[in-house]
Order: sequence, then C-alpha cells, then structure tokens
Amino acid sequence: MDMPLRSMMDPKVTALFYHTLFRTMLATGGTLILIVGGWWLTRHLADEPPTTPLATPVPVRGLGYRILYGGLGALWMVDAMLQLQPAMPNSAFVEMVITPTLHGQPPWFLRVLGIGAQLWSTAPITADLATFWIQLAIGLVLVLGRHRPWGRWGLWATLGWGLIVWIWGEGLGSLLADPSWVSGDPGAVFFYMVSAVLLLLPDRWWSSGRISRGIAGGMAGFWLVGAAFQAAPESGYWTQGLIQTWLNAATNAQPAWISTAIYRLTDATLAHPLLINGVVVTLMFGLGLLWLWRPWHGATNALTLGTLLALWWFGQDFGVLGGVGTDVQTAPLIALILVAGTLHTQLRTVQAASLHGDDAVPRIEPDAQAPWP
Repeated sequence: MDMPLRSMMDPKVTALFYHTLFRTMLATGGTLILIVGGWWLTRHLADEPPTTPLATPVPVRGLGYRILYGGLGALWMVDAMLQLQPAMPNSAFVEMVITPTLHGQPPWFLRVLGIGAQLWSTAPITADLATFWIQLAIGLVLVLGRHRPWGRWGLWATLGWGLIVWIWGEGLGSLLADPSWVSGDPGAVFFYMVSAVLLLLPDRWWSSGRISRGIAGGMAGFWLVGAAFQAAPESGYWTQGLIQTWLNAATNAQPAWISTAIYRLTDATLAHPLLINGVVVTLMFGLGLLWLWRPWHGATNALTLGTLLALWWFGQDFGVLGGVGTDVQTAPLIALILVAGTLHTQLRTVQAASLHGDDAVPRIEPDAQAPWP
C-alpha cells in the first residue's frame, strides 16, 4: 500500500469498521438460520406434505445466457468483497474514487454529485457496510436463483442499485465531461445494467436472432462513439490527455511488471502524443466498422478481446489494484457480453444447421455467422 493512501486511513476508523462488520455478519447469519430453520420445520413437520406445483417449462436459452447470468452475479459479489478493503470506510474512498468523478462536470450535475459525497462522508462506515450487503445480496440472488422465479429480483435490483452507483459513484461514466473508453468510461456499472436488460428480455428475443443482432449493433456503436470521443480536439487526448490516463494507472500500488509496461507507454506518449492517440482512435474506429461489416467473425472477436485486454491493462489497471478499486472495470464486462453473445450465436448456427438437415448447407445470416473460423 503506497504512502498517500496510507496517510488517508485512520486505524481507529478501520478497526471500528471491521468490528461493526463482524457484528452485522453475526446478526445476518443468525437471522438466516432462523428463517431457514423455520422454513424447514414448516415443510417437514406439517400433517400433510406440501404439494409442489408443476414446474413451468423454462425455455432453453443456451450456454451464453447462463454464462452472462452467472458472470453478472459473480461480479457483484467481487464488488462486494472490494468494499471490505481498509481504505473504503476512510476518507481515501471519497478522495480517490468520488472526487475524480467531479472533474469537468456541468455545475448542475456537480450539485447532484455533492449530495452523494456529503451523505457518504457523514456516515462512511454505515454507507460502506450498506454497499457491501446490497451488492453481496444481489450477487447471491443471481447466482442461487437463476432457476427460480425470485432470481429475476436480482436483475431488477441490478437496474435500481446500478443506476444509483452509476450516478453518484461513477458520475454517469463522465459522459457529461470528457469521456474516454481507454480509462473505463462509461463505467462498469453501465454494463451491469446492460447485462441485466439483456437477461430480462422476453424468450422470443433469445430464441430468435434479436439478441445477436442487438449485441453486434451495440458493439459497433460502442467503438464508433468511443473513437469520436477520443478524436474530439477539445478532449485533449491529442496533446497530454492520454499521459494522465496512463499515469493514473501506473502510480497505483501494484506489481512492478504491470506498472513498468504502463510507464513505457507513458514515455512513448510523451514523445509522440499524436501518433499514440491516432493509433487508439484508428483501432476503435476500425473495430466499429468490423462489427458492422463482419459481426461475430473470428477475426472481429479476437481483435475485440485483444483490444479489451490492452485497455484493461494500460488504461484501467485491471480495476481492482491500488486499494480503492470498487469493481473489475469496464473491459471484463464487455468481454463477458461478447462471450455470451458468441456462444448464443454459435447455438443459433447449430440450430439453423439442424433445421436444414445434416447434409444441407445452412444460409448464415449476419446474426448467426460462425463465431470462430
């Protein structure tokens, strides 16, 4: 842990936070034991065994749907664990997470963000514990309830809680300021909500090609809009803007092999800012065109995943490093949606082939092209 972060941490606040966390865990665990025990006694000590209604057949949506559902739940639980870092209930969270989102925001939105910052600063331990339990509950509901009606509550909670975090925790992903996809805008929580919307769509969307077409169109739009933001002259990325992005990632507490590569890219950007930003803009623009021209093609998928890995390393610092990371950052969420869409498209291709017969050559539409060559 680096010295600036350590200087913003009060050992007394940290100790009180973990003491309160332990007490809430005991209370929550005891409550759950009583609820589960009462439910078990009700079912097994009744005069007549309870009748179980016939289950309504659930349409098979494929492996892509299951991976997106489970991945979303797992990531919420990871976010919950990150709230237990020692810096979170201290002033470091406001100084290093909330304050940077204020930069470049319009005055009216600064007043909105100030409300959230003030509420957190007034009771940081309570706010941090509430965030931990909410995000852990959403993750558990999603992971454990995928085959149950109440599992969809986690998807609706993702939309509600995600909107709160996106506004006050991520400043609307800096969309009202100077956004850059390189540093993780428009925010990981934005793609949590996108994932929840995809999972809440009706069965006919998953049984048809709408999901594949929708994700492909979204990928194209994402990269083209990102290229436009990155290329805007007023953004400053053609001069010194990218340098600060790299330095923000490089100066976090992390293994040397991670920061060394980022520092080398920083030196290259100092020497050739126009060239480096030009490469970034061209890559984003090219990906947008690829998703319009050859969606779900192997080259398109591979180049997208490679670009996301590079952004996750050099611009987003793998999300969880530095002691105040609140999520895994944007790149893994986009990759999760990409993998889910690829598997869904692959399933659609197999289904199309089976409908045409084993010896027939199916007609592959844009949303059902083979995902890998």
